[in-house]
Amino acid sequence: MQLWNWLLAIPHPDPETRRRGQNLTIVGLGLATMSVLSIPLVLIQPDPLPQLIANLIGLGLLIGVLGIARFGLINLAASAMVALLVISSAIIPFGTGQIGLVPIFALVAVITATVIGQEHHVVFAVVFGIAGMAGQWLGVSGRPQVAPSAGEIIIVGILLSLVFGLIGGIGTRSVRRAIELAQQAQSQAESLARQLSQVNQALELRVAERTAALQTALAESEQRQAALTAALQENERQRREIQALSVPILAVRHDMLVIPLIGALDGERLSLAQQRALSAIEQQRTRFLLVDVTGVPFIDQTAADGLIVLARSVRLLGARLYLIGISPDVAQTMIGLGIDLHEIGVARDLRDAIMRL
Repeated sequence: MQLWNWLLAIPHPDPETRRRGQNLTIVGLGLATMSVLSIPLVLIQPDPLPQLIANLIGLGLLIGVLGIARFGLINLAASAMVALLVISSAIIPFGTGQIGLVPIFALVAVITATVIGQEHHVVFAVVFGIAGMAGQWLGVSGRPQVAPSAGEIIIVGILLSLVFGLIGGIGTRSVRRAIELAQQAQSQAESLARQLSQVNQALELRVAERTAALQTALAESEQRQAALTAALQENERQRREIQALSVPILAVRHDMLVIPLIGALDGERLSLAQQRALSAIEQQRTRFLLVDVTGVPFIDQTAADGLIVLARSVRLLGARLYLIGISPDVAQTMIGLGIDLHEIGVARDLRDAIMRL
């Protein structure tokens, strides 16, 4: 069994080539066995020497072909096997002078080529087999032929039955092996399909988990967005309140309002002061608007222009604007800027303004 496994272990990476190599080995061993078993039949012939020599030469060539196949050169071994069978069936009549049933052995080469070779081996066996039979017909047609005896017919029938049985068995084995391989491939495909289904189920579960996590995160994000929006609205409300507090309007008398300003004066604060002052003047019928700049550290050109615009707007509503609490630095800055104060009244402080007005 170890020897058999060793003979069938064809060293070739292609599975189909290994299969043909195994078939070739089995056919070669079968032909070699029949060649050995036919030696006693050859020896009982009237002139056994030529057939015995041919038999031994064929046996040696078969062993050589098996050696070539054992090294993995399957195509070369198949070509050699088919050529050996075709040539053997073609030259035997020239040695014996009798055609008999020998041309039938050409069929063995054709069938063997279908099992161990490829398409070109089959074509080779058919073409050269036909050429060999044509050569036999031309070469020995002038010699007297002896009809095969019953024993010869039986022997040839037995040999052909063995050869065709061997080749048919190899073909059946190859088909069975192909079916087994197909079943294994189908089983592997089904296993892969099950694994793929499990992977898909796991992936769907993971996607569902990720989707749920994303939905939770989205809900949390929406909650945070809502909280942020509410915080921004609250900040805006507080900012407006702070702006209102930064420009307070105090009623000193029924006809007098005071706006104490603290800190730097920018365009936004002056615009807010103008809006609040004009609205208060209109509502309370105020005659005097006192703008206390005691807490203003400096007045630039923008602040001065804003105060002048405020004074003119107040003037259009029938009231007059007074600046009180001007510091020396602010006074020098206003003089340096060339600010026209003829539309603006001036008082030293709130008490002075109230006493004067």
